[in-house]
Amino acid sequence: MFKQFIVQALAAGLAVIVGAKLMPGVRIRKIQTALVVAGVFALLNLLLGWLVSFLVAVALLPAAILTLGLAYLFFGLVVNSVLLYATDKLIDDFEIRGFGPLFGTAALISIAGWLLPRLL
Repeated sequence: MFKQFIVQALAAGLAVIVGAKLMPGVRIRKIQTALVVAGVFALLNLLLGWLVSFLVAVALLPAAILTLGLAYLFFGLVVNSVLLYATDKLIDDFEIRGFGPLFGTAALISIAGWLLPRLL
């Protein structure tokens, strides 16, 4: 469990740094802020991730029935978007303006979170 926490924090930190460089709507004031964002995101994921996952799963249930389960392909992306939005509101030196940069950074976190455990 501790390894998963560290990998999630590392993935979030790298994704936020890349997101800040690639997307104009994502801003971090200092590079140390990316470390704080990574820690807060991983902590929120650890403490509230189960609740957000449950709520998103229930909300996606009608769409999943209509699409024969294809709606759940976006499950992790939606959960990461909600947690990243909460992280944005908690940290002053981290700012995401708009849905596009939020969704893009959450996609980077999802990709990094999937790729990093396979590389380590």
